[in-house]
Amino acid sequence: MKRKLINKLLEWKEEAHKKPILLTGGRGVGKTYFVYDFAKSFYADYIYINFESDPYLYDFINNDLSQFESVLRDYFHLPEAAIPILVILDEITGCPDINNIINKFLNTENMNQVIAITSTLSQELLFDPMFHQLELFPLDFEEFLIATGNEWYIEVITVHFLSDTKIPDIVHQELLALFELYLQIGGMPMAVNEYINTGSAFNVPEQHRIIINSYLTDIYRLNTEGDFLKISQAFSTIDKQLMKNNRKFQYKLIRKGATQALYGDALRYIMDTGYGVCCIKLGDDNLIDLISTDTITTFVESNQFYKNNPHLNFKLYMLDIGILYSTLKTQHIKIMEQHKVGLIENYVAQCLSAKEYPLYFWESDSQAKIDFIIKKDNKIIPIEVRSNDQTRSRNVSIFRSKFKSVTDSIKISTRNFEYSNHVKYVPIYAVFCI
Repeated sequence: MKRKLINKLLEWKEEAHKKPILLTGGRGVGKTYFVYDFAKSFYADYIYINFESDPYLYDFINNDLSQFESVLRDYFHLPEAAIPILVILDEITGCPDINNIINKFLNTENMNQVIAITSTLSQELLFDPMFHQLELFPLDFEEFLIATGNEWYIEVITVHFLSDTKIPDIVHQELLALFELYLQIGGMPMAVNEYINTGSAFNVPEQHRIIINSYLTDIYRLNTEGDFLKISQAFSTIDKQLMKNNRKFQYKLIRKGATQALYGDALRYIMDTGYGVCCIKLGDDNLIDLISTDTITTFVESNQFYKNNPHLNFKLYMLDIGILYSTLKTQHIKIMEQHKVGLIENYVAQCLSAKEYPLYFWESDSQAKIDFIIKKDNKIIPIEVRSNDQTRSRNVSIFRSKFKSVTDSIKISTRNFEYSNHVKYVPIYAVFCI
């Protein structure tokens, strides 16, 4: 499957003095396969070490630097030719001293191009200046179109997004139907492969169940029994949080008596492992600061913003829209209009976070609400999300009357492309263009 992140890996490969890459992302998004494919396509040889499945390799390679290269060449049967070898270090949280191991590779001729992979983003790794950090997300709708042989639609979408002109209605309806299919399948490679191989979405929920069970198994293996209980309880309520009219996270939905003090660490774990996408509520003062400064520049930092300010109101979205859809269907929840809005909103959060936008929302004394606020080209852009083509509301006008410097906004719905009164109307299938 073609992943857009490949372009960043290719840029990194051409850098003369490159930092090792730290590739993060939730379990099941295809990190290992993605790097394997990159290695096989662009390197004559590579080394793969998984510190989770082969922990003994740490002791095996953690010897004197003078013997380091020869031990590796013997173990992996590498040729003596002086060719660049890509080093892939998987599940590095299973390595007791990963920085020391990486430094050995960096000081070994022809083995100094390193990609480290992890499903858990710890505080130490997040702020480690050794790494150039990249994050892999589930396939977005653009990547889904490529994977399913419908990539010719991408140019059509992109051209009309840039020109704000309507797509012919027949094509618009085709794309809405494809997006409905994407909502059910989502972007996890296992689920997309199941659909491609069978031509049906019938067994896709089973793939989603396998992914979730794998995630829960990881939680159980890596945490105490008490922490596992709290993390799994918090995770299991994400769908319920998003199906409410007010999608702000409510601890009482976890269980009676649940509080931030009891479940804050559990939520942080869900974010650290990539299965929760956090959207922070901004007050008026926060928004004024965001308009006038450019201090928060990456999506990772919006999750970090919550971790440093856990008492703020926030919304928590699921990593993959397909998993969310299957979870609802498993619980025999009928996907009504209210639920559809939550699903679409989850997809928008998933898509914007994959483009490294920090996620925020805003409310004004129950008079108006803005689902997402992003900063693009140093401009604040409020975004409203609808599940149908009914886009009339006073939310944006109230927001712009309060914050005079904000001129443009985006409304995401099933409505065709258009631009009117400083509002850019974007169909739900074109969010990847924002």
